[in-house]
Amino acid sequence: MNPLVNNWTYGETSPKLAGRFDLSIYQQGCETLQNFMPMKQGGITRRPPLKHVATTVPSRILSFTLSSGESFIIQLIAGKLHVWFDIDGEFYKMEFLVQSVLQDFLEIPYNGSEIWEVQYAQYYDRMYFVHRNHKQRVLYYTGGAFSFDVFDLTVNSDELLGRQSQHYPGVVAICQNRLYYASTHANPFTIWASRPYEDSQSHSDFTVRDTVTAETEALKDPSQWPTKLDANGNTIYDLSDASKLIEVIETTEEVITARCAMELELASGRNDKIMWIGGLNNILIGTEASEWMLPYDIEPTRQAASMQSSYGSMEVQPVILNNGLFYLQGGHRLREYTATAQGAGSYDHSFTADHILQCGVRQIVGMRSPEPMLVFLLKDGTLATFTYDQMYSIQAWSHIQTEGKFLSIAVKETLGTQMLVAVVERGGNCYMERFDFDEKQVFADRAGEAVDGDLEYKSLMVSNRFDIQGNDGVTLGRPKRVNEVWLRCLDSGKVRTGTDEFYMQETMKEVGSSDHRVMISGGSRREMRVRVESVGADPLTLLAMTYDVEVN
Repeated sequence: MNPLVNNWTYGETSPKLAGRFDLSIYQQGCETLQNFMPMKQGGITRRPPLKHVATTVPSRILSFTLSSGESFIIQLIAGKLHVWFDIDGEFYKMEFLVQSVLQDFLEIPYNGSEIWEVQYAQYYDRMYFVHRNHKQRVLYYTGGAFSFDVFDLTVNSDELLGRQSQHYPGVVAICQNRLYYASTHANPFTIWASRPYEDSQSHSDFTVRDTVTAETEALKDPSQWPTKLDANGNTIYDLSDASKLIEVIETTEEVITARCAMELELASGRNDKIMWIGGLNNILIGTEASEWMLPYDIEPTRQAASMQSSYGSMEVQPVILNNGLFYLQGGHRLREYTATAQGAGSYDHSFTADHILQCGVRQIVGMRSPEPMLVFLLKDGTLATFTYDQMYSIQAWSHIQTEGKFLSIAVKETLGTQMLVAVVERGGNCYMERFDFDEKQVFADRAGEAVDGDLEYKSLMVSNRFDIQGNDGVTLGRPKRVNEVWLRCLDSGKVRTGTDEFYMQETMKEVGSSDHRVMISGGSRREMRVRVESVGADPLTLLAMTYDVEVN
């Protein structure tokens, strides 16, 4: 028999699916997908190489992009904030004049562990930073220069938000033109929303009441009325001018209006710490135990909150990709909250590959190009990618590895596309590098030095075990043998394939875009997988493969 594999739109799949060879997930997935990128068309291609852009230190990096397309990398180090910009692919640190001294950093209050607990939200030319142990800050970009300042709030006299220890927010978001803070040490389940943005107040006004002055007319005390003498010389009231009998009394009162700030407590019935807030078509909130929704048009005179699910969220900020908001459920499972014609729902995308994120996630970023995908920085120093597009029925997981380990990632806008930037540690040294999606020869003109980017890496695909329900029964447990493999590639160099890592056959020449036959050595085995590996620096894009299987 000659099984055809021409679709990897599920990428690497969970070992728990190893017995479900009746499912399309099994047929369109594989056991291992390492340093390959799934494509919407169904094939897989080698992940892009990394190119060195700067020497640096261990740190966390974030993206800062203006509506004009101007884009920067914000780097957080213990006590310092650097701003990187690029010119023709070369990265440079911005310099700042601080107290008449020129330096390449701004001071920040966070230590080495706290930089990973900081949450942030950008609104045009400013980025808000929060950490429960420190007063809230804001990074401004004005006149071509950055500043990092304490962000003082205007609050009601009885409110302590942002004014003293135990009342500094740990969660931040921008939703419907308001700045949302949440989750202080003292009130981990409380949300505060600022007044809508206005140039005069920015987002700093968190007063929840307005003072209104009212004027009412009342008759004066008769002793203050005007008098006159009558014909007999008696004193009487002069009522000829009624306005002189009336006085205007001003009264003030505090009222709540639609443009006031607001404070909300989620009625979960428990001390449920808020982990993140995100905006989509409505405002989503993740807590330790559940997920909540606030209507997009919420305002102080119309407050509402409804619990959507009880999966429980992890303290990693969510990411919006396509038309969904993606967040980490407790247990390091990826969920997407989205609204469809059938209603809103929270969908688990981890069940097809529930092993990939289990070592823990430090950071998530989203990319629109060259493929819509999420990239996860894992705590073991590797990356996981999730290529996802509902329209083209792809939700494919894969691994990215490099010599050394990844420390942080960020997406930088550039020339109408996007650049994935990483901080990488190799051999005790630390580098800032970018994935070069335009590079074809993945190690072209490389001297093998880490400072030039990636050292040589291998791209590997291992298929799921071959088993089917045939006319003569199930192939499970029966000896199988593969004599040859046919590969259909695109613009590819040499390729290595086989059914066992000890019996791999390498093509004698570049495959190009033709169909290529590879003869396979090795005996029969009860568990049969097909392996495809890259060779050296050669590019490899695999569109389809078929293999001649003998089942005994």
